Amino acid sequence: MKLSDGIYLIEGENHGRYPFCNCIFIKNGRCLLDSGAGESISSLNPEVIINSHWHEDHIPKNCIAKRVLAHELDANAIENFEEFKRRYGIGDFVKIFVNFEFCKVSETFGDGDILEFGVDIETIHTPGHSLGHCCFLIDGEILYLGDIDLTSFGPWYGCLDCNVDDFVTSIRKVRKIVEKGVEIAVPSHGPAVFGKEKILSSLDRYLEKIFEREERIKELGFKNSDFRKLGFEESLVGRGIIYKKLPEPKEVYGHFEKVMIEKHLERLGHR
Repeated sequence: MKLSDGIYLIEGENHGRYPFCNCIFIKNGRCLLDSGAGESISSLNPEVIINSHWHEDHIPKNCIAKRVLAHELDANAIENFEEFKRRYGIGDFVKIFVNFEFCKVSETFGDGDILEFGVDIETIHTPGHSLGHCCFLIDGEILYLGDIDLTSFGPWYGCLDCNVDDFVTSIRKVRKIVEKGVEIAVPSHGPAVFGKEKILSSLDRYLEKIFEREERIKELGFKNSDFRKLGFEESLVGRGIIYKKLPEPKEVYGHFEKVMIEKHLERLGHR
């Protein structure tokens, strides 16, 4: 899909659902934002791939490019399996997410840097989903949101480098940028959103999921007579707070839910 002159949305396979992601291709700069769209991106022959963060659905085809760029706080996990594994915190189970080759990050960037690849790409550091997660503002008009993905599931923060407070701050940071006049937002998963007001309302709904989860934790936790013995997180896993139904393998997704509940408990002052 053409978004602007020389700027294209490359929809990920299965409409960008995990384990794929949507990407943006900047034709004149031979530049691709993320590399998880599937086989179709190989034919684009990008010279440069810019990663929004280190997760497996965003980096699997990094090696097709001559150069890979990433935020300085996520570069190590993008190029190094051991750091990738450490941040997941699930031991050797992490291998179920890895079916790609890890590639060297050529250059790193920080918040507010301008990357020039035929157009100006402003890096916006938006931690929460990962330590170095970034969004990208292209020529001041197209916002690539990465995994501030606006899905009905809501924010995901199940790895060890995730942070709920940072996620809240990042969503609000992005909202202020949109308020200045952004009319096109492209999340990594799901359809592009057109129109400033629609983008803002989508961000508001997405953010609200965090607070809804906390209300559910308080409601269930204080009614659970075993929570003092088990700990909130143990007694609340599998109760539909994060996942309506734990996906398979349940050991892995139960761990993610436990981590996410623990992060909420820290915010609520129960840890």
